[in-house]
Amino acid sequence: MEVGLGYVLGVASVLVFLLVVRVTRTPSPPELTAVARDGRMSKRDRRIAELAEVVTELGEEIAQLTFDPAAPDVRPESLADYRRALDSYGNARAALDTHDAERVRQELTYARNALVRLDARAHGLPVPIDVSRAARDRGEPPAPQPFQKERFSYSGSNERTYLIPIDWPEPGQGAIMEVTRHGTGFTHFDAVLVPAEEAKPKTVDLHQMGGGGRARLYLATTPDRYDAPTHLRIAPSDIRPGTGSWTVRLRPLSEAVELPREYQGTGAEVLVHRSNAPAVLGIHIDTSQSWRVEYRCLKKHRRREWCRFSRRPESLLYSYSDENLKSARFCGPGLILVRAAESARWSLSVTPEQPADGLLSDLRKRLGS
Repeated sequence: MEVGLGYVLGVASVLVFLLVVRVTRTPSPPELTAVARDGRMSKRDRRIAELAEVVTELGEEIAQLTFDPAAPDVRPESLADYRRALDSYGNARAALDTHDAERVRQELTYARNALVRLDARAHGLPVPIDVSRAARDRGEPPAPQPFQKERFSYSGSNERTYLIPIDWPEPGQGAIMEVTRHGTGFTHFDAVLVPAEEAKPKTVDLHQMGGGGRARLYLATTPDRYDAPTHLRIAPSDIRPGTGSWTVRLRPLSEAVELPREYQGTGAEVLVHRSNAPAVLGIHIDTSQSWRVEYRCLKKHRRREWCRFSRRPESLLYSYSDENLKSARFCGPGLILVRAAESARWSLSVTPEQPADGLLSDLRKRLGS
């Protein structure tokens, strides 16, 4: 009886808090104090004003959630994450009043992590462990957290290590990880699986970038991967750490680049070919470093048709191959993934596959018959 009463009271308090969020979801910006003599806003006040906008957007997002904490079948874990999001939102608002920018950023991270877990559970996806909250519960100092101005967008320093729960733009589907890096040295942008609170992250896919550049990488989940990643681990290289900053944005696969007949690009890219007919993919690439082109078939094959590209992305073309191997047949519709250094310049071309009778006709012409 005590457990049931506590649960009901907990739901009631959440509903009251939600009402407060809906009424006050557009907070007035905190009063700014330190203004430069020439009338321009100080760096500290600009940061607080920017954070105030982020807090406002978070409040609006929470108010628009379809999650019903009073539903009879609501899971206690989901209710707990919902309350954490609300509590952290309230703490972030309070920290704005005291101009505590670091506290605002920490509370925003706690709220975002709770919302990611809530969304993953609602869609039946692996629920990423909230590593930051677990460390806080153990009394450890807060880990570095990226700045998140809006959902699906993160930024941080090349000199620190971050572990970010993946917020999938389209739950149940892979995504495009768009990375922009500035500075010296190298940074790892890895997809990892964190199976338990204190477990060492298991690397599922890795990518390293150096200097300044941009890359668009395929972030796979099930069924393309047996071990679906739960977090992004962004960290300095152990061999060549550097300085500067990075930005990561997660985009849906619907924003993949269209590949009709020909496309030119640089570095890593995610493309989609939609024609249903088999074709030949060719590549011309200018780079001294290793590269590869992967293909993930999206064609609906017949029951007894076998395609090694239909389960997960597999290498179709790769570096150090002979010139006559710089083209290969593929089934037609699917994802084309170019994995190359930021400085690599390349051109992809798609040629319709010539029917068998067409090949015989060409052979007869050559033989003069």
